[in-house]
Amino acid sequence: MDNGFRKKIVAILYVILIIFFIIIGFAYSNQENSKFYENYREFTTEWTVDGIEIELPYSNRDEFEMTNTLPQVYGDQYLIIKCYYDTASVFVDGVEVYRSRDNWLFGSETNVGKKELHIPMKVEYSGKTITARIKLQNALYGAEIYDCLISTRSGYGIAVLKKEAVTIMLSVILLFTGITETLIAIHFIIKKSLVLRRLSFEALLFAGLFSILSGVWLFTWTRLPYIVFGNSTGFAILEIVSFMLLPLVFFELVRAVNFRVSKTDNIIDGVFAMAIVLCFILCLIGVCDWGDIVVIAHVIDIAMIFVVAYYSYTSIKAEKRKSERRLIAIGNSLFLLVCVVALAMYINNIDSNFNIFVIIGLMIYISTQIGLIYRRLGLKVEEEAELVQVKELAYTDELTKLTNRRYFYEELAAIEDKEPSPDTTIIYFDVNRLKYTNDTLGHDAGDELLVGAADCIKKAFGGNSTSVISRMGGDEFIAMLIISQAELVRRLDTFKKLTAEYKGQYINEISVSVGVASRREHPNADINGLCGIADDNMYAAKKDYYTNSGFERRSGR
Repeated sequence: MDNGFRKKIVAILYVILIIFFIIIGFAYSNQENSKFYENYREFTTEWTVDGIEIELPYSNRDEFEMTNTLPQVYGDQYLIIKCYYDTASVFVDGVEVYRSRDNWLFGSETNVGKKELHIPMKVEYSGKTITARIKLQNALYGAEIYDCLISTRSGYGIAVLKKEAVTIMLSVILLFTGITETLIAIHFIIKKSLVLRRLSFEALLFAGLFSILSGVWLFTWTRLPYIVFGNSTGFAILEIVSFMLLPLVFFELVRAVNFRVSKTDNIIDGVFAMAIVLCFILCLIGVCDWGDIVVIAHVIDIAMIFVVAYYSYTSIKAEKRKSERRLIAIGNSLFLLVCVVALAMYINNIDSNFNIFVIIGLMIYISTQIGLIYRRLGLKVEEEAELVQVKELAYTDELTKLTNRRYFYEELAAIEDKEPSPDTTIIYFDVNRLKYTNDTLGHDAGDELLVGAADCIKKAFGGNSTSVISRMGGDEFIAMLIISQAELVRRLDTFKKLTAEYKGQYINEISVSVGVASRREHPNADINGLCGIADDNMYAAKKDYYTNSGFERRSGR
């Protein structure tokens, strides 16, 4: 990142902060006291049910009527009753003045978004008896009315803006940083840089998506978008969707940070993803209500917490020599601890100040995960612009455009002190009869033979985020990847078919000797040991090739 780009980011952040503080300044400077009584008035006392005065929050599982006497009201004001309701009707001196409407989405009725009653007021209602007949939802958080007030829409919006100022500011920052991180990650993923680790960019991508979803969830939770724009159902579903996707994206981030790419991890990932997708499908076709899947979201959150906690524990245990991995694991653990507290507060009381704990958890996450992801990239942001081109050339084989021996050994050094996955596999390749091709058809034909072999290897064994394919020199190539036995067999068959069907300008068929070594068959071998075994197997295959074909090994004739 050059200085100009960094200055643009600082300038945009500065503008966002200035605009935010102007809005906050307006919210606080347009009134002498904390609230204008003609614009905003608490209306929580003197409510009665069956002639008995109640206190808010008030719970009731049955349909009930609550009665009060209206103070002086105006035509631009609303009576706002905060509750999760199914149906509601409001009467002034026995005359119905408001009836809640059913919410519909894609042809299915839903009670999601029914979080507040906004009853329009008129001057003639002043001093009259108001009766609200309400059927509350049997919600996860309990059926209760937890606040009542009288306000104009703008006065209510300003009150929410002041109350949720920290949350709104954090959501804006999260949205901006998340979009920035996502764009940077997508740029380098598309570029397919050989210098910086692919899994680090995947981690950065999921970090950006996590920040975006966090910002959306926090902002919709404040209800400010609904107050300003209306459409309570749409914003409520957006809140639920972002809340459901947050744990999945965070899980993907933790997987990328901790190199969790085994078959078991993929299965766990798939189960979580399918559960969330199934919930969305059931809601869209009307089998399940959007509000009900919040219960499932909490179950997924709790399950995800345990899985990520296990990853954090194993990272600390397995990576004692790596201080940055230890710090990531500790950061994860602190984040998860805070999230557990926040989740408990969230379930216990929907109107609790659990957002503070969520903010603390997010800041811990940002300061550890994001910082260490950038550190793992191996280069300072300022150095990337100067060194990336030189590094690309240093790590790229000029003829085949694969990575070279230097790059492969650096990758090997980076993981040699880690515990390999059971599916870690090394494949050695040696192109047969290269000398014969050079001697009889010319070096152009020999180059075509090597380039063709490299293309076949890339097509058969590429397309995997864990794969490293390099030319080791001369007629030798190597591939290192994490892959199941069934997938390995399929890719070897594909490679054999590609080489047999190859047609070029000089070459009509490619023959390659292949040696494979997997940790499944050699559980006690480290990564260097696997390379040695694969190399031995390749030489054995090459010997068999010349023995069975009748060609002379040195001359190829």
